[in-house]
Amino acid sequence: MRRSIALLVLLMLTVALAGAQPAQTFTAGGVTYTVDKYVTANYPVKLAFAPDGRLFYTEKNTGSVRVVSADGVLQPEPVITLPVDGLAERGMLGIALDPDYAENGHIWVVHTTPGTVRDYPANQLVRFTEENGVGRDPEVMFSVPLEGRSLIHNGGHVAFDREGRLYLTVGDYENPANAQNLDVIPGKIHRFDVTDAGLVPAADNPFEGSSVYAYGLRNPWDFDFDLDGTGIFATENGDHCDDEINRILRGFHYGHGADYRCGGTAAGVDMTYYVAPLLSFTPTEAPTGILVYHHDAAPDWIGKLFFCVWNDGYPSLRMITLDDDRRAVESVTEVPLGEARCRIDIAQGPDGGLYMSSVDSDGGAIWRLVPQ
Repeated sequence: MRRSIALLVLLMLTVALAGAQPAQTFTAGGVTYTVDKYVTANYPVKLAFAPDGRLFYTEKNTGSVRVVSADGVLQPEPVITLPVDGLAERGMLGIALDPDYAENGHIWVVHTTPGTVRDYPANQLVRFTEENGVGRDPEVMFSVPLEGRSLIHNGGHVAFDREGRLYLTVGDYENPANAQNLDVIPGKIHRFDVTDAGLVPAADNPFEGSSVYAYGLRNPWDFDFDLDGTGIFATENGDHCDDEINRILRGFHYGHGADYRCGGTAAGVDMTYYVAPLLSFTPTEAPTGILVYHHDAAPDWIGKLFFCVWNDGYPSLRMITLDDDRRAVESVTEVPLGEARCRIDIAQGPDGGLYMSSVDSDGGAIWRLVPQ
């Protein structure tokens, strides 16, 4: 009996080792790094690290926010679960931890509410307070009803700058005219001050009384702040041409809704405030997550932009080197990942590693790239 048990244990160990996926080693931009699977996940979308090293991520279709401990163990139960409409690009989308998270436990998420017979779904920004691994006391802080039966161009990225102001991306809801109309919410990046009474347009926004920070955007999927904390770099999903990497400037627009993109014209639109992209891609590749690297684990990468690509057939992670003024691209380098992919989001971990969310035929995973 003991011999049978020992043989069974040996067989199980052999199978486990045979199925294990050892880390692969690569080099890009003067940095050698390993890539391995950090955790298997159910359609992971956005990633956010807590000060204690835990990784929070959203699950698009389940409406859940899951947590991975600092040593890589998935918490059995979600910290948050909300009802969602997960059709197409809807679902549980963005997540950000409050700048004072260590004191107040606030988690901010963006999700698409289920619709009813009479009411269309809405993209909502909701704030929770985490207590002992559970999100409590949800408060709807901002809501943008979907127009008609739009399934795509939701945006959904939420982030805080160093001054504690909140930024939120909203796609054009499949209506290009929204992007140039300063009186509507879709097609913009918005900026708010967080007050005891809720969200209010930031006091120094470019348009008085408006939350609009930048406009003329089709589907601004993600952005990150530059090393100085002020500049912003964003990915933009184009139409049949011209996906973009943009440098976002306060009060300027980025061409969508002006018939300017793809070599068109801009009749009736003041192009004085138009900003051309840092990069554009034709045919479309669908750039998604973007990150400005800022960790001593890879000194040669500091200040580089990393961005992910959704579409198959293209390198899924690339690195941009900018000029000294941070206004022009000097080079674009493929970052090899082996069998891993960066299809949705990318976040820098406390260890200086790059953590990347992806989906595939098996469901999804979060991959980890660690400089050596």
